[in-house]
Amino acid sequence: MLAEAYDVPTEIIRNLKRDDGRGFIVNPQKRIKVMVPEEQEKETHFEEQRRGKSSRSRRYSPSWSREGADYGLEETFCTMKMRHNMETRRESDVFSRQAGRLNLVNMNKLPILGWIDMSAERGNLLPNALYSPHWSMTDHRVVYVTGGDAHVQISGSKGQNVFDERVSQGSVFVIPQFFVTVARAGNNGFEWVSFKTSSQPMQSPLAGYTSVFRALPLQIITNAYQISNREAEELKYNREHQTFLLSPSRKSIRMPVV
Repeated sequence: MLAEAYDVPTEIIRNLKRDDGRGFIVNPQKRIKVMVPEEQEKETHFEEQRRGKSSRSRRYSPSWSREGADYGLEETFCTMKMRHNMETRRESDVFSRQAGRLNLVNMNKLPILGWIDMSAERGNLLPNALYSPHWSMTDHRVVYVTGGDAHVQISGSKGQNVFDERVSQGSVFVIPQFFVTVARAGNNGFEWVSFKTSSQPMQSPLAGYTSVFRALPLQIITNAYQISNREAEELKYNREHQTFLLSPSRKSIRMPVV
């Protein structure tokens, strides 16, 4: 599924996964040139980040009392919105005509989730589409399959395969924080709801235009994985216009047997 997610030949994925014994620090064959901002630009950027964090913390600080009374919390809960429709297409956080859509409900859409520090995700994959390899930076997830079926793989922090099964309607499985997961929908598509242990969940994709490969310079990729420039370009750009939800490649589309 990794070859399909990156839309590259299987041999490139084998090169990525091989153990070359060089450890975590490697010496490049040629000098690497990387663009870096000026020192003044760095300081300005960090100062803007610091101000942004300070304003957000003031904005979301709960008021536990008013004029020394304890009924401020009660008023807050009484006026909070308690429901949110996750089926609304126009509110999709990720939408692809070829792959499907994702709807995320966090504390920004449903503020009461901030008090219990949880969120939810509603996903819909079209037939044979992929949910890009990704890992959660902030939360554990409990996934409940509501329709269709999919082949799901989950890898542990040491690269070992801890889950490699086909799931269908009614299945429940857990994805721990920092564990990489990928899913490919079956011929009938795939629908699910996941419950997350964070009110502001964050995920990092490994394929697509928001992935780490897309951000890395070509020289870093070629030296780290000992692959050619052409292979590194394929990893970076073959899914250039997609993220999280990936359309199926032609070889993955399985025609029904008549």
